[in-house]
Amino acid sequence: MKKLSLLLFSVLFALCGLNAQTVVLSEDFSAIVDSNSYTITNSLDEYTQVPGWTGDWVYPSNGKVKIGKSAEAGFLQTPALNLSANNGQFVVTFDAKAWTNDATSLIVAVDGVPYTVEGLSTSTFNTFSVPLSGGTAATVVKFQGFQASHGRFFLDNVIITSQELGPDTEAPFVANVTPSNNSLAVTFNEVLDPSTAQNISNYSLDNGISISSATLNGSVVTLAVSPALTEGNTYTLIVNNVADVAGNFLTADTITFTYGVAQDFQVANIAALRAKWTDELDVNGTHFGNDVYKLTGHVIVTGINDSYRHQIFIQDASGAIVIDDPNGLITSALESGDEISDIYGKLTDYYGLLQFAVSEPYTASALSIYNDVTPLTVSLADLQNVSYMNAHQCELIRMESVKINPLTSNVFENGKKYTLTQNGQTGNGMWIHFYNIEGLTGEAIPTSPVNLLGVNKISYSEYYLIPRTGADLGTGLPQYLTENDLVVYPNPVSNRLTVTLRTDKFQISNMAVYDINGKLVRMLAVSDNQIEMNTQGLAAGSYFLRLSDGKNCVTTKFVKK
Repeated sequence: MKKLSLLLFSVLFALCGLNAQTVVLSEDFSAIVDSNSYTITNSLDEYTQVPGWTGDWVYPSNGKVKIGKSAEAGFLQTPALNLSANNGQFVVTFDAKAWTNDATSLIVAVDGVPYTVEGLSTSTFNTFSVPLSGGTAATVVKFQGFQASHGRFFLDNVIITSQELGPDTEAPFVANVTPSNNSLAVTFNEVLDPSTAQNISNYSLDNGISISSATLNGSVVTLAVSPALTEGNTYTLIVNNVADVAGNFLTADTITFTYGVAQDFQVANIAALRAKWTDELDVNGTHFGNDVYKLTGHVIVTGINDSYRHQIFIQDASGAIVIDDPNGLITSALESGDEISDIYGKLTDYYGLLQFAVSEPYTASALSIYNDVTPLTVSLADLQNVSYMNAHQCELIRMESVKINPLTSNVFENGKKYTLTQNGQTGNGMWIHFYNIEGLTGEAIPTSPVNLLGVNKISYSEYYLIPRTGADLGTGLPQYLTENDLVVYPNPVSNRLTVTLRTDKFQISNMAVYDINGKLVRMLAVSDNQIEMNTQGLAAGSYFLRLSDGKNCVTTKFVKK
């Protein structure tokens, strides 16, 4: 979800005609002290002020509790409570705050029956009151993350009160608004009457935005809007005459929100993105990774690891970073050499590896294909220098004349880390981290020095080169080709293009022509390093020309007049 600036009301569920009978449980967690430790505790019994509570991924924090760890959900559960009075009618009131922008919901479950609470703020605690029924003399109330990947939240001031519930006489109100470019998801505090909720005349937007339809699903109304919302713009939504199922009508609820990522959270290149990590520090020097950033600059894909969290290495002239995409939000068919831009994500630190955790679906095609990235040549001594490699983290690197030292086998194995020897020095250096890569896993480890090419990654304070394909291992020859190896003439061309490869590094087996949008328009099987191609059938414009021997490739451009 894109970063959302939204004016929120404190979410208080409609409770009318309530007569408090018995406070069954009251807990403000005030005796829980700060802790910088992320030690997991499976029980809060150690805190005498909350006897009988149990939990998973629960931590003390400033007189409240944080529930959930990293990207995993947790829970906090009461002991068995007697909630049988008043026919099991009771109210759970608590203060809650979201940990991140994409974790603004939690679940209150009573004896396993869930009630979803939405609209948690990331900046302030809001009070939530949830009327529930069905309690017994052995009822357990459980607070838990909404889903495993976005399940962290803070909890404080829990009060469970037995109540007599009177009729609902309170009007509904808007608890949250989630915009996309062509729609708004408007979340109300309770279930709505369909006839009023789906009447588009009950909603209005400013800035010339019209509403074409309103679709109700329980307490959420999805509004289709046009024209599309503009990123960074602020809008005001007015909701009127929407009723709940009891017939209570809302009157003029006004919500102001900003769609998309604010200018301060848009970055033009990878170096600027990496620099934003210092902005994520709290007063104790701890990084959170709460904010969504938009990388607007054009970057080149240098490596893809589909088998491990769908990680994608990207690089531009300013630096490199790895995209972490465990939920598969990037569905574009990307390959090394593809140019992409406009990526949304959060910065996270995984044991010293700065990652860009993608937060928005990415479906765009590559802006261009087969782009060359010149690798940085490093020595084994450079690779052991953590300070030096921190400045070049995740970049495409090259090492010359290094010997790969076998482990227990003389063939390459999945997931193994190998030491390298160069100029008499031996140290950690190569990691088979792209599992089952063609032409490498299961192949014999060379006994002679080779040249290595690959992206680099830190693992427990040590850097490694990660080859991406079998072609990234060489036998002394350069492992990449550039446009300098090609002669293409005439360029621009009218009728016939001549292509000559000025190297014997490989034998060309096929040549492909792509238009400026990356669409394949011609494929030729060839057997010579000098090719002539008839271009009369091509439309005027720019084209990419890719030559390959099946393992290595080189790409250049030409213009058809």
